[in-house]
Amino acid sequence: MRSKLVWVIICFTISCSLFAQDLSVSQAITDILSKDAEKSAPAWTYLSKHETDSIFPFLEAALDGRLYASHDGRAITLTEEGSFYLYPEYLPTAIPYTKDNLEAIKLSRKERVLFSELMPMINLSSPSVEMRANAYRQIAERRETKWLSIVKEAAEHETDESLKSIAQETLYTLELQGGNNEEQAEAIAYFLARKTTNAHLLLRSYLERSDISAANRSTVKKQIAHWDLAERNNQIYQNIFSGLSLGSILILSALGLSIIYGLAGIINMAHGEFMMVGAYTTFCLQQIFEKMLPAAWFDWSFFLALPMAFIVTAFIGLIVERLVIRHLYSRPLESLLATWGISLIMIQLARSIFGDLTTVKSPAILSGGWEISEGMILPYNRLFIMGLTVVIFTIVYFVFQKSRLGVKIRAVTQNRNMSACVGISTQKTDMITFMLGSGLAGVAGCAVTLIGNVVPDMGQTYVVDSFLVVVTGGVGKLVGCVVSGLGIGVLSKAFEVPFEAVYGKVLILVLIIAFLQYRPKGLFADKGRIGED
Repeated sequence: MRSKLVWVIICFTISCSLFAQDLSVSQAITDILSKDAEKSAPAWTYLSKHETDSIFPFLEAALDGRLYASHDGRAITLTEEGSFYLYPEYLPTAIPYTKDNLEAIKLSRKERVLFSELMPMINLSSPSVEMRANAYRQIAERRETKWLSIVKEAAEHETDESLKSIAQETLYTLELQGGNNEEQAEAIAYFLARKTTNAHLLLRSYLERSDISAANRSTVKKQIAHWDLAERNNQIYQNIFSGLSLGSILILSALGLSIIYGLAGIINMAHGEFMMVGAYTTFCLQQIFEKMLPAAWFDWSFFLALPMAFIVTAFIGLIVERLVIRHLYSRPLESLLATWGISLIMIQLARSIFGDLTTVKSPAILSGGWEISEGMILPYNRLFIMGLTVVIFTIVYFVFQKSRLGVKIRAVTQNRNMSACVGISTQKTDMITFMLGSGLAGVAGCAVTLIGNVVPDMGQTYVVDSFLVVVTGGVGKLVGCVVSGLGIGVLSKAFEVPFEAVYGKVLILVLIIAFLQYRPKGLFADKGRIGED
């Protein structure tokens, strides 16, 4: 392959210049050896444009620092095997020189930049697979059509199977830029079948030219219109999925808050910090698995962290409820101030113990995504969060609607005094409800570690949105929490397209305020006399 490639280079050179120019090559090398700046600079420039099989090794040796001047006015190159070759003869000839009586020829920075542009073509004949691969990629990136015939010969005689596709794509890239109509049509068909980002960019650039045939232009134009439509559809589907994913996170974070706020009227500003506790529980459990158990068990740490986050956060919720919250039921303003102070204490405590930033590693099974179509990929971690939200909501719904505990909680929520009269311990119910709401926040914090880092103030990101979900859906209404969470999530992502994220969030807030003016009790308000209280 290398001998045929050299022959193509020679033919390419002959077609561009007369044989008499070989004398100029000799003169250029002589001028370089003279070390006269006025002569050597134009000589190097001439050699960089005189692309022949004998000049490429000469320039490569100069770039690698293997070019020397002999005492008798000849140019000598040192090969990788340690032998010397002579210039300016047209065909290199081995001669017995030693390195001791040779003087190195150094290139200026300008000359190095000039010759480095030729390195891809030099490396096409390299025995190294890696160097040839890099050469093909560089030539394709530069899109220099003057190398078309040489690259075609190299691609036809490429022996390495792993490089044949790269060589073929490089060839079609050059044919698309400088080939005839038939070659351009063949290149178009190739890139239409590839459907890669690079193919899209090449064909869009091709369409901007004015010297292409009507048939080729029509083919490319139709395909680009099809791609644009598919891209717009994918963007819409991706935004819907992202909105549902965000809505799932909001539902997870708001479920516990909806239970606490709906039961006892506690405005729990520390709810986000309970999420933070669940996230740090996940981090600590992963550290234990990483240091004490075999590596094969590491992925199980996250799935074990889900129930552990619930238990740990529920226990901390029990402590907070017994020490502070039980004195503040049905006192919204005092509960707001007290829980805000608790949140500041928990943030500073977490910062003192863990620092400002920690990272939870996602399980290998949740890495990557599900590619449902070209350009449409659904990440596994967000699909898991959506599935987890469905499971958690189903469990909470059955607990509230079908269990004895759920009946007690709903009774205390609707009428605390009457519940106490029929024998329900309202204080115990309050304690269990606060623990349940705190535990759900911990599960939400564990899930959030799949999509972000763990920082002490991470809860502040979600607490406001959680309150918006609760108030919009209806206080204490689980179905309202789901509907409002998904609605806010989808609208947030939809508004990010025409507006920036910040302005989109402001618009969401304005819409929620306007909606509450119309339905102050939320989407699912209580009916009858309870709803009128």
